Amino acid sequence: MNNTAGRVVFDHASHADKLGIDCQVCHHDALAAGQAGQNCRTCHGLEFDASFKGHSVSLDPATCATCHHMILSHKKWGHSRHTRDLNIDCQACHHGPQIEATPQNCANCHDRKTDMGPILSLKNAVHTRCASCHEEAFAEGDMTSCSSCHTATASRDVQKQGRLPKSALVPCSTCHDTEPSRLVPGVMAAYHGLCISCHEKQGGPVDNCAQCHTK
Repeated sequence: MNNTAGRVVFDHASHADKLGIDCQVCHHDALAAGQAGQNCRTCHGLEFDASFKGHSVSLDPATCATCHHMILSHKKWGHSRHTRDLNIDCQACHHGPQIEATPQNCANCHDRKTDMGPILSLKNAVHTRCASCHEEAFAEGDMTSCSSCHTATASRDVQKQGRLPKSALVPCSTCHDTEPSRLVPGVMAAYHGLCISCHEKQGGPVDNCAQCHTK
């Protein structure tokens, strides 16, 4: 494999056939054992800019579940428990009569994806209301506490049963606060992370570039 640091000699057959390493270990977008996935550079090293918006056309649909890896659905959060058992007033969550004469469904005014000036998106509006009482559920700032309110299902498991539902193809920001470019390692970091971690487990430290790169 040609590389600016010097070519890397990689024997694919010895990894896949002689050592019996499954394709999915490296090609983690492959849906099943024995399937070859995309070239690493197809996803790693991409810039998440305006041109990437058309990636659904340029990338194989079979790879969707690699990045859109979770489907979040809502658990029954217990409306009656909040109002009847905990005696919480409706206006603790809903707006007062100056905005809505009677409590409405939040989605009637809040767009599902976009903040519209002072009117928050549905996600941000609901999260803001819930966090006002349930601070502990939002303290981590990542996906670790999503399961408090959502049921998370692996997209890959759903995709194996048929077409990945469109509802699963949500932006990274639905679950992650981190920039997409930091969630997906660049091509060099991807190769180093995968190759070095495996070789260190098999035979000791990889601490010299010349162990892999030749001039």
